[in-house]
Amino acid sequence: MLDWMLAPFLLLWPLSVGLTYLIGISLANDALDRSLASKARALAEQMVWSKERNVAKLSADLTTLLADDDVDAHFYRIDNASGAFLLGEPELPALPIEQLLDDGLVSFRTVDFRDSTLRIAALRRERAAGGNTTEDGAALLAIPPMMKGDSVIVYVAESTERRTALAREIMKGILFPQLLVVPLMVVLMWLGLRRGAAPLERLRANVMTRSADDVRPLEAPDAPEEVAPLINAFNDLLARVEREGAAQKQFIANAAHQLRTPLAGIKLQTELALRSMDDDERTEALNKIANGTARTAHLISQLLVLARTEGATTDSLPFADIDFTLIARDVVATAYPNASGKQIDLGFDAPDDPVIINGHADLLRELTSNLVDNAIRYTQSRGHITVRVLHATDDRGPMLEVEDNGVGIAAAERELVFERFYRVIGAGESGSGIGLAIVKEIANRHRATVSVHPPASGAGSLFRVLFMRNGQRVA
Repeated sequence: MLDWMLAPFLLLWPLSVGLTYLIGISLANDALDRSLASKARALAEQMVWSKERNVAKLSADLTTLLADDDVDAHFYRIDNASGAFLLGEPELPALPIEQLLDDGLVSFRTVDFRDSTLRIAALRRERAAGGNTTEDGAALLAIPPMMKGDSVIVYVAESTERRTALAREIMKGILFPQLLVVPLMVVLMWLGLRRGAAPLERLRANVMTRSADDVRPLEAPDAPEEVAPLINAFNDLLARVEREGAAQKQFIANAAHQLRTPLAGIKLQTELALRSMDDDERTEALNKIANGTARTAHLISQLLVLARTEGATTDSLPFADIDFTLIARDVVATAYPNASGKQIDLGFDAPDDPVIINGHADLLRELTSNLVDNAIRYTQSRGHITVRVLHATDDRGPMLEVEDNGVGIAAAERELVFERFYRVIGAGESGSGIGLAIVKEIANRHRATVSVHPPASGAGSLFRVLFMRNGQRVA
């Protein structure tokens, strides 16, 4: 967590320092440019004209004007209106006249001069008439009014070393305090996170010391508020694990009981067959052994299918688009001899064109087979069973229906029949009680819904499996 907090900070901190530096330099340059412009205006004010000599003079030199500034780092030049040199440093670069601003406005430019970089302020100023003094302090004659264009151009330049030095001072003023504050802030953040994570460390220790079957809810009243949803979600998971564990234990107990009964019968009939001297009794015992073995094998097969379905993952059970009509037709054809043996009319109704379902072919075959086998088991002799495959419509997805006119299921038991090892009392048929549980598990794997309803005739049961349409479950 500290890494995630520090990473953005360490990335943004140099950017913040750089932006602060640029802003500081910009403000410093503005201030120094204004100072340089003031010097240019002051120098222009000191410009006088000697009529007798017809020359320009300065009533105060640059040293006096600069006062406390570094004189050696400053240069000046004064030109007439046409750009001809009058006073100052003749080698100081001048700006093209067309680039100068209007009278009284200062233009700035950075140039290279004598192995250094200068910042130049250029000012065009009209020469006004008035009383001035000569070098010896005597009053000059009044200067006649100037003609239009009779002006001077004043250049004042200073070395950029001053600006560079100011930039270094600004950077020091920014960096040094931050270099002290940042480590302190990191330490405080680490201490704060360590203190805030202490409840999580205690929670981790609590979980690590628990046994594998301890699914009590976690308690961390002093945990950070942001962690509370995680703890609640984990407690919900523990509750589900507890329910699943209890269901698995019950399932194992029921499965052991279901297996113990036929195995005990097989053992008993085997002992009878071994002791019996009568061929007819021995044959009857062997037939019971064969029937018990068949029921046990069927139960084991059902248990394996249920375990395989429950423990399967998406990778181990890849789905594909399947023509469900072919699967249902094959299941009906396979079940037909069993139905015919009970004199049951087993019918199949499906459209001519394919009914496509995205699913696992073997699981869909097991689902259909269990529904048909259940219908045959609980339909009396000379009854009828109809298996239907229906296309999707505007308000629902593809659908499988298995309708019979057998003993039926009471309304109170229609949800219970999908539980493991549940059998309808008084139905008069033996079974494992997990066939419909397998149907429900496979339906859930396909995000389908399975339900049981009374048929239109009122007698028997109608099992309906509603699949998704276009990836969406539709009621």
